[in-house]
Amino acid sequence: MKVCSTEFAYHSFLNKQDDPLPLILANGLRPLSDFPDSERWKQIEAHLPGFYENLYNTVAKPILGKPYTNSGVFLSPIDFRLLPDSMLFDTGRIKIPLSRLDPAYSVLTYVWNDQRVSLPLTPATLAETAERWTAEKVVEWFAKDINKLFFYVPQVAVYQPGGISVEAGDVD
Repeated sequence: MKVCSTEFAYHSFLNKQDDPLPLILANGLRPLSDFPDSERWKQIEAHLPGFYENLYNTVAKPILGKPYTNSGVFLSPIDFRLLPDSMLFDTGRIKIPLSRLDPAYSVLTYVWNDQRVSLPLTPATLAETAERWTAEKVVEWFAKDINKLFFYVPQVAVYQPGGISVEAGDVD
């Protein structure tokens, strides 16, 4: 069964303590680096200095060819509502039309045969990914390492300036 959308990318609300929705609706989905005074940014930078820049250089720069500017927004093309046993099955989320993502600043990435794959975000690469990443494959690899929930499965890394606009109708 296909569980990767070729029309939408999803942002799941993983932190049950905060309600980020009012800020997201007001400002869109923005990279964590846009909030250098946030505790989360400070913690990541203290424990893993340069983490997001290294991630960009590994995953996105070979495809996008642009210098690092922000930590990016990470989405998934996986529709976890199609996976009833998934930990994200009934989690709140935002459903973003892929047409809102600038392909000049977006990369599709996952691990396949122990190799990191990074591809331009195009209809063709999404269709190929949807064929490859069946429900069974996603169930096998999502959260295989609980510290890296999305590490292996398809993600869309978006580095577009100003983040991603979000409308009230996107809340799913």
